[in-house]
Amino acid sequence: MFSENSGINGNNSPLIPHILVIEDQAHRRTIILDEANYSLGRHSNNAIQMYSRQASRHHATLVRKFNAKTNQFTYLILDGDLQGNKSQNGIFINGEKCLVHELKDGDLINFGCDVNASYHNLSRQENPFLNSSLSAETNADLELENLSTFEGSIQEKEILICVEDDTDSKRDNDDTFADYSYLDSLTGLPNQTLFNEYLYIAVSNAKRHQHHVAILLIDLDNFSIINQSLGDKVGDKILKDISKSIRARLRNGDIVARWQGNTFGILLPQIQEVENLNAIVQRILSTIQQSITIDGNCLQIQAHHAVVIYPQDAIDSQEMLNILENRLDQSKSESQFAPSSSLELSHRRSRVEKRLHRAIENEELKLYYQPQVNLKTGEIEAMEAFVRWHHPQQGLITPKQFLPWADKTELINPLSQWILMTACKQNIKWQQEGISPIIMSVNLSEKQFYHPNFSNLLNEILTETKLDPHWLELEITESFIMQDLEEAKKIIRPLHQLGIRFSLDDFGKHYASIRYLQELPINKIKIDQSFIAKLAANPQATEMISALIDLGKNFNLQVVAEGVETQSQLNILQNLQCFLMQGYRFSQPMQSEDAQNFLLLHRASSR
Repeated sequence: MFSENSGINGNNSPLIPHILVIEDQAHRRTIILDEANYSLGRHSNNAIQMYSRQASRHHATLVRKFNAKTNQFTYLILDGDLQGNKSQNGIFINGEKCLVHELKDGDLINFGCDVNASYHNLSRQENPFLNSSLSAETNADLELENLSTFEGSIQEKEILICVEDDTDSKRDNDDTFADYSYLDSLTGLPNQTLFNEYLYIAVSNAKRHQHHVAILLIDLDNFSIINQSLGDKVGDKILKDISKSIRARLRNGDIVARWQGNTFGILLPQIQEVENLNAIVQRILSTIQQSITIDGNCLQIQAHHAVVIYPQDAIDSQEMLNILENRLDQSKSESQFAPSSSLELSHRRSRVEKRLHRAIENEELKLYYQPQVNLKTGEIEAMEAFVRWHHPQQGLITPKQFLPWADKTELINPLSQWILMTACKQNIKWQQEGISPIIMSVNLSEKQFYHPNFSNLLNEILTETKLDPHWLELEITESFIMQDLEEAKKIIRPLHQLGIRFSLDDFGKHYASIRYLQELPINKIKIDQSFIAKLAANPQATEMISALIDLGKNFNLQVVAEGVETQSQLNILQNLQCFLMQGYRFSQPMQSEDAQNFLLLHRASSR
């Protein structure tokens, strides 16, 4: 098996330790390799047992090899066992699938599931502890004495998470897999979870070799219409055909995954020239955006897409994923007003801008208000303002449909002014009606926040409305603060000193960086409603929310759970000591008159 000391070879010279650091569901282990062969797999008779239901019984084999040129040993890793039986999910070295690979110092290994490993060859390290003038036995002892120091450096380099678990060492040795949670059952592609594993490895490898990594997210447009009109079987066939077409256009080592539903994720782990990326993306998109004939039906598939590049856009895998999803959401939102031809784009923007101008003049824009309720004190602590457009022909239009277009025009400044002015005037009006002062919370877009005249505009509004700055709260998101943290500080700090409060919206969905909480004067964090929606069925969401609540308390921040809709969610949040909530469980966003009646009724009932 594996030894606790380095061993001596036939020439009485010490074998340089070869280290395998392996992480699975049970724990993280550092193993000194000094045997000729090692079997790795789920079955307990393997030399190195992998504690994962997704690992094959005999998943891989390590074989020691002597290199006559360097007079050193190294190890080969083989997919499967020595009898030629391959594993179920394969092995991936630095993001590339392979059957056999000669391991090099620093190689990152993924076993097609939630088991990761890294290989380290101390002969490639600058090792001051090896001294040829010492005896072989003394050298071996010195190597072991300093192995803990080396192991610490490994852990620092890899940034792998150690999962402590009391998992029973007796595992099911059945050959069947109880959980195919890393592969999509329809297309056979990796799913989002396995894609994330590949991305982590690719970014780690790119950091070492200083090349670029790109990820592409493609969302098929209006795919539900195909399912509804032609049936799920046709929809499934289209998804399988598209997955095959994408794979055919990719290079060796590129990875395509079924992200979810009708969305595909593509990993390009080695981009040498970023300038070539656009051509690669367009080649992939061309396989999708073409006519498909199925059962006599000619279908034209359209798609939204988003791209993120390491290290230009982000410096770690999770940050890349967060930015990618934000960009896809933005792309889909903008398409609500998208022109049928790109040639019409500038004209369409101009028409939208003029139409929004008229909407402001004709009072088609309205603010709606939703309360934030403190269940511990029984008080309404804030009202959040939402803008809605009551279009004469199209009816009610949500902010996600028109604000992205407003951001692309010069209209954003007068629109911001109108929203802030209306919200502040409404707050003053409620106070004049005898309602106790309450915080008015207003969302800001990135362009609003960074507009060079924003601070002056805000001061003018507060002066004109005579609203005490303490009763105004501005909601911002991590996603655009990270674009320029230093500039964000310059904007927020003087406004905060004036008394204006700041809330960090969608907390936990994007970057959840402690750095922002340390360096910015934030008063409140709002837990993203996607976590709240999963509360009843997903215990991990509960753990995440609990961690966010504790984080907020440690920084003396208010913590708001948004999107609370059910009594079950409310009960769970109370048990987690989160008492400030917002959502349909208490009230939908209301027009100003209804919101005023709500506040008056609440004041009367709380007496």
